Amino acid sequence: MYIWTGNIDKQSMKVMTNKSQFNLKRSTVFLILLLFTAWNVSAQQDPMFTQYMHNPVSINPAYAGSRGTLNVVAMNRQQWVGIDGAPKTLTLSVNSPFLKYNVGLGLSLIHDEIGPVKQTGIYADYSYHLKVSTTTKLAFGLKGGFNMYDINLLGLIGAQGDDHIALSGVQKLYLPNFGVGTYLYSDRFYLGFSIPKLLQNSLSDNSNTLANKEERHIFLMGGVVVDVAENIKFKPSTTIRLVSGSPVSTELSAAFLLHDKLWLGGMYRLGDSFGAMVKFDLTNQLSLGYSFDSTQSRLRRDSQGTHEIYISYDFAFRNRKILSPRYF
Repeated sequence: MYIWTGNIDKQSMKVMTNKSQFNLKRSTVFLILLLFTAWNVSAQQDPMFTQYMHNPVSINPAYAGSRGTLNVVAMNRQQWVGIDGAPKTLTLSVNSPFLKYNVGLGLSLIHDEIGPVKQTGIYADYSYHLKVSTTTKLAFGLKGGFNMYDINLLGLIGAQGDDHIALSGVQKLYLPNFGVGTYLYSDRFYLGFSIPKLLQNSLSDNSNTLANKEERHIFLMGGVVVDVAENIKFKPSTTIRLVSGSPVSTELSAAFLLHDKLWLGGMYRLGDSFGAMVKFDLTNQLSLGYSFDSTQSRLRRDSQGTHEIYISYDFAFRNRKILSPRYF
């Protein structure tokens, strides 16, 4: 999800609040509420996912190659369904090990929309994996690429004639960036730390003060799998997100694995939302997942929830067996 941080110039605020000039549509009111509710609560800009644990490479480049297969993941998130202009996010990523499985390479494409703002990021990932014990490895990763921003403030209001020119604020930005990450893992646990974007590129110009800069996001993640009973395993995990000017975001998740095929679980994002998740391993290579979130903010009266769909496929390498099930 992409959120603006900054101040509205007085001229634009005057135009938006002058009822004699504009007859705002109901959908526009929802959009403005959405934008500024999120703005007041969080300075988060990078896209958010409930099923981070199924695709860590989207935020941590050190994960690339850790599965030991060529892995392709697609995720689609429709946030706050029922509210016009609510966030919509689509990501496609591929990663694979190379050079005797000591090096991992990946490529990620992320497209995110919220109201009149569109963000598309293309990033390449590199990781190097060191064996620290017979069962544990430590990986270091680098991420590099760029984001394309399309900010069109003319979509904020419904206007008659040429009045909308007063809110002129159209931008197309191409901003390079890079990030780093570490990932400690085995077949039964993982710990990760990452900063996907180190550069705080400016998003402002003289005519638009809604946009400010790309905020630096810091991610901490961890999870473990334990045997509960025969054919039943339990996997708790957490993702912590730190952003300047925003409260710490903590997401707690837990799932049960039944017969090494079906994952059933739930999540709670502290002070924000809760939801349910399901994932089914159709084969050793193909997995499908779905999650549903319900927000606890004031948007809940108009929102029909957040839906997220996940699909993953592992391509087997010649003379190498795919490890199944995959916990991380």
